[in-house]
Amino acid sequence: MIKTKSPLPMVPVSEALETVLTETAKLLWFRRQETHELGGDASSSQPPSSTTCTQSQLIGRLSAEDIKACHPGYPDHNSSIMDGYAVRTSDLDSARDVYNNTGAHGDEQTDFVLDFAIVGKVYAGDDDVTVDKAGQYNNLRTAVYITTGAVVPHGYDAVIPIEETTYLDNKMQIIPSKVRSVLNTKPGTWIRTIGCDISPGSTIVNKGEMIQPVHLALLAQAGVSLEDVKVKELVRIGVLSTGNELQQKANWGEVQNGSGKIPDVNRPLLLSQLSSYGSCEPVDLGIVSDDEGLDTIAERLNGLFWGDESEQSNTCNGSIDVLITTGGISMGEKDIMEQVFIQGMGGHVHFGRMNMKPGKPTTFITIDQETSRGEMCRKLVFALPGNPVSASVCTDLLVRPCLDLIHRGVDINNMQAGLTLSTDSFVQHAVGDAKVHDEVLATLASDVKLDNERPEYHRVALQRVLTTNTTGASQQYSFQATSTGVQRSSRVLSLRNADGLMVLPRGGPLGCGYDVAKKGMQFPVLLYSSMAETFFKDSIHRSINAAKDEVLTPSLKLGVIVCRSESQACNTIINDTLVQSLGGESQVVLMQEATCTVPSDTKMQLFIRELTNNIYGQSMGGVNVIFVVVQSDDDSDSAFRVGLEVSHVLRPIVLKNANAMAMQLRKGAVSEDGIAALFENVVGTVRVGSAVLLTCSDRGLQGAVGAVRGSLRHLATFLD
Repeated sequence: MIKTKSPLPMVPVSEALETVLTETAKLLWFRRQETHELGGDASSSQPPSSTTCTQSQLIGRLSAEDIKACHPGYPDHNSSIMDGYAVRTSDLDSARDVYNNTGAHGDEQTDFVLDFAIVGKVYAGDDDVTVDKAGQYNNLRTAVYITTGAVVPHGYDAVIPIEETTYLDNKMQIIPSKVRSVLNTKPGTWIRTIGCDISPGSTIVNKGEMIQPVHLALLAQAGVSLEDVKVKELVRIGVLSTGNELQQKANWGEVQNGSGKIPDVNRPLLLSQLSSYGSCEPVDLGIVSDDEGLDTIAERLNGLFWGDESEQSNTCNGSIDVLITTGGISMGEKDIMEQVFIQGMGGHVHFGRMNMKPGKPTTFITIDQETSRGEMCRKLVFALPGNPVSASVCTDLLVRPCLDLIHRGVDINNMQAGLTLSTDSFVQHAVGDAKVHDEVLATLASDVKLDNERPEYHRVALQRVLTTNTTGASQQYSFQATSTGVQRSSRVLSLRNADGLMVLPRGGPLGCGYDVAKKGMQFPVLLYSSMAETFFKDSIHRSINAAKDEVLTPSLKLGVIVCRSESQACNTIINDTLVQSLGGESQVVLMQEATCTVPSDTKMQLFIRELTNNIYGQSMGGVNVIFVVVQSDDDSDSAFRVGLEVSHVLRPIVLKNANAMAMQLRKGAVSEDGIAALFENVVGTVRVGSAVLLTCSDRGLQGAVGAVRGSLRHLATFLD
């Protein structure tokens, strides 16, 4: 049957991701119930499944348990920190008394001899030795030559560095300039004591922590064999390509031109992409053709999910936990995969279309089965579009957080205090604390045309650039995003060199209100490389595109008045700095700009009239934020005078002062440019409360605006 219109609603990506995480959390709840029934640890969502692996395979894996240091810790012996001589501090007591009672009080005695008989040598790697020649050296101080890392002999409790000594025919003598300090040597000097680096019983690797190279060193020091390290098992995920058009041969060069075949790029792309996540074990399931039919495909997939029929009633364990299919889910006559999962496997579709480009036909399905013990088992299916870019992007957006949640599990000990453990509270906690893509705000390096139908997840390359404020007084790093070119969903080249997905709004009158994302505008970018720091509950991505037909319009309507002295040329960078510091053109629109010249005292009344007319005149009627920026120059005295004049003029015309906000403005400016402290900031409402006016210098402008940006957005919602 040829379909002309999908009956499924188109959901925002953030809603789709929340659905995926919610249903994944329910899978973990089912597993937790199974673990509890089997007598396992019910404090975690994960069943007691762990494994061991070789040293090279440990890196990047998650520890299945807390790993603690063995007794007695590290080091397991007292060892020398320096090359030198081990001594007994008790031998120094009598010498110290003699030294202190000889000569003038407090003077250093250069003729005082402090020597020790050398009774042995200990090198790094030697066994603990007991030096026992007391009968031979009854009345002498003794020392043992020792190298860095060597065991300190029994009975010796300090080490004197070799640089403070002289060797004299089986004797060690302290050089005169060091005698006083050596006589005051305390027990433990230059010795690493037993367990001082790693105490016995201390945790070396926490449960759920990713094992890094440094952990291998710590485990070795702590006396833990790598063979005993248990790691969480990886999630097994199958990747299946569908379609009659896919070429089965491994060598694409053997296929004749005009055959109608295309190479199957999805499987190698997704299998390698999944392998890079560190949370799963990808399984290559090959290709199925459309002609194999619903029943045949369903039978094969049921076997992969649930195992042999004889085992189905007793276990949830098949060879895979999650399945990705590519192709066969759009509007074509032979797109049968949705029917395979629903009719052939008893699946439930949670969404079948996403409001995004690329990846609109993406479908998410859960398949549940009850065992003879009454336990629910769940498998997850991501039926992705056949175009490789769509499949890759949707795998990263949806599948990656899902796999990470399954792999990490949910520690219910971290649940909010007072919550009673239930399905709902467990799921709520799991979804909120799920790790999602780390995000950065990036500035477009060039214009990008927006799609007027759907938001776009635009592949971009990121460059970290050092930006300077308008006066050159301060620098900071920011991200600049460059499009990877044509974003067609079949064009795999658009994935090359991409560092992340820039979330661009839907364009046109039903979207953000504009058709082109301009150079310099800022948008969030979901990073491909990292899912380490951002929880779903805190992500920017969760809050955008909240409604499929939401019209996004800038909340700040800006008017700018630049005040300068008669001798100054106008600074053209001020307007751009204001717009970008307020969040770019997606957040603010510059509606009106004007310039006022601050004259000599004899013409001040004209300036007052001009500035007041600009603020209260018809031209500023549509704005809700007015920035009066005083332009500075190399002459700080002149800038100070102009700033005072402007502030003096504005204070009487402000209806309600916002002194706290003025202080924020000032602090932000001073953080970039200390000279900005000379300026008197004025903030308050004008135009009968329909606009807020802010006065500041162009020195430290970026820092000043950044300090009040959040307050301005909040305030704008209350202005008429």
